[in-house]
Amino acid sequence: MKKLRLTVWSEGLDPKLEPKAVYLFPDDINTYLASFLKENQDMEVSVHSQSEPDNGLSQEILDNTDVLVWWSHLYDQKLSDEAAARVVEAVLNGMGLLLLHSSMGSKPARILLGKSSNTGKYREVGELERVWAVNRSHPILAGLEKEYIDIPVSEMYGEPYGMPTPDDVVFISWFEGGEVLRSGVSWHKGAGKIFLFTPGHEEFPVYTIPEIQQVITNAVRWLTPVTGPQMHFAGNLGNVEPLSPITTEPYEETWKRMQNQ
Repeated sequence: MKKLRLTVWSEGLDPKLEPKAVYLFPDDINTYLASFLKENQDMEVSVHSQSEPDNGLSQEILDNTDVLVWWSHLYDQKLSDEAAARVVEAVLNGMGLLLLHSSMGSKPARILLGKSSNTGKYREVGELERVWAVNRSHPILAGLEKEYIDIPVSEMYGEPYGMPTPDDVVFISWFEGGEVLRSGVSWHKGAGKIFLFTPGHEEFPVYTIPEIQQVITNAVRWLTPVTGPQMHFAGNLGNVEPLSPITTEPYEETWKRMQNQ
């Protein structure tokens, strides 16, 4: 059986600026995410980070990735434009992209989805987040036993949130302070799919919750590229060969005849 090739990527954690996060995830968040994803026998998981050559997103890595799991929060601008462009091209050609937590602000997300408003609310006090499932037919809900997931301590992101209108809304979060957020949404771009799942602040143990792990695992499977027909494109007018004979008068002949009338 061919395995799903999964790359788990993160921007990295700074021990001086983020000591709580480093305490929770001493080997970085990408390594922790990969640890439970590797339990799936149908997944082949690799781990990369922004500090590597080519920002851990070389063409070779992306060519061998079916789904890219992306976690970022504070250091989006450190990613090179060249690495961002490679990710964008890979998504348009079919690679799935799972954007976790604040990854909506990453360079690839802003290019693929458009630069949306920066308007939004956030509060980092460690309050209850209740993640409600609102699309009962979506495959990302598979295996969940309850209609909501409680996260005892979470960072609040609230509406209005700077995201373009999604194709689908799978989760809506309610926070203890009263705000709400479209916290699990998807888009189709080119041949690829994108899913944004916002729970997962680095200083709270959100990713240790089994239901959150289930959602991430389901999202990876949903994002798997679809094997479809090969598409033919051409950059200049007239370069594409017709599928059937064209019997109408060539346009240039028509144009000459019209001028002579």
